[in-house]
Amino acid sequence: MRSLCVLTLCTLAATVRAFYIPSLSPQTFAPGTRVPLQVNRVFSEHVPLPYAYYDLPFVCTPHEIHRPWLNIGEVLRGDRIASSDYELTMGRNTTCQVLCTKTLSRAANEEAGRLIAQDYMAEWLVDKLPSATVYLRPLDKQRSKTYDPGFRIGDYDASLKRAYLNNHVTLHILYETHGTGRRIVGFEAYPRSIKNSSGKCPDLDSPTLEPLLVGTNEETLVTYSYSVRWIEDSTVHWAHRWDRYLRTTAQVHWYAIFNSFIIILLLSGVVAVILMRMLNRDLAIFARDVNEEELRDDIEETSGWKLLHGDVFRAPEYGGLLAPLLGTTVQVMYTAIATVVLGTLGILSPSYRGGLLTTGIVMFMLMGSASGYYS
Repeated sequence: MRSLCVLTLCTLAATVRAFYIPSLSPQTFAPGTRVPLQVNRVFSEHVPLPYAYYDLPFVCTPHEIHRPWLNIGEVLRGDRIASSDYELTMGRNTTCQVLCTKTLSRAANEEAGRLIAQDYMAEWLVDKLPSATVYLRPLDKQRSKTYDPGFRIGDYDASLKRAYLNNHVTLHILYETHGTGRRIVGFEAYPRSIKNSSGKCPDLDSPTLEPLLVGTNEETLVTYSYSVRWIEDSTVHWAHRWDRYLRTTAQVHWYAIFNSFIIILLLSGVVAVILMRMLNRDLAIFARDVNEEELRDDIEETSGWKLLHGDVFRAPEYGGLLAPLLGTTVQVMYTAIATVVLGTLGILSPSYRGGLLTTGIVMFMLMGSASGYYS
């Protein structure tokens, strides 16, 4: 019988296959296949109002726009993902490609200048990776990269109060080779402002190129173009491709942490000494040989925190308010614990866009049963 059970378990184990959490599995592209580029939103760190990319009146809009389904977390964080006309082919470099030629009205010209002055940035997506502005860590001897999601839609000269629209972007897409296919591990964007209305690609190496001035309250003809370069990067694996986005250059303030720890330790010691002195005095009163009348007088003279024992079984005055407050507290606490546990297990990966908000809302709803039980 035991041999039969072992044989059955071995047979079942042979049929087991590893799986990935939905939306988190790596996608492998064969050389020559098309890689879709999606546009998302335009946001600013100085203005709390994001825009959908195609809501801007000065960008190229395709004839047919496909919008994927968004979860509630993506909607709440302002994502508005849509398809684009950018053509990316795995492994095929593009020196320059015209996207469109668009006439900016006076209103669109002024709108572009206003958004550039407010430091708005555009976010595109390739294989769920956001386009990034690249920074080199100055204190790192290896000059490793850090990514800041998004890239500026233009440059603003504060001294001259002039805005320049970025109408050309060079895309560097990093990949690693996996078998016969390739996996994307980085998406870098390098925008440029080039005065071009010819409907053709400009000479990107020309030293005489002028920037495109906007915000001038006049109609402007603009040619949008882009370049694509595929770069193999064997130093970054697909499982760690988000490390450059999450890496921070902030230094740990050890002195402040140590100072706070010492203050907490000293305050805890002071409170412990006061409690010990009060308890020792009370024990000394009850330990001495006194009659019942003196003991009754000592008990009647007790005050402060020692009278709490009489309130334990007393009904609260505002019980109808205390019960829902207690239940809501338990609900929020269990929601936070469940979200932290799921994040520790790797389910709330940055690849799962909006996953943190969605999970928090769903967990808060499910923990309503615990709130009802404890209240």
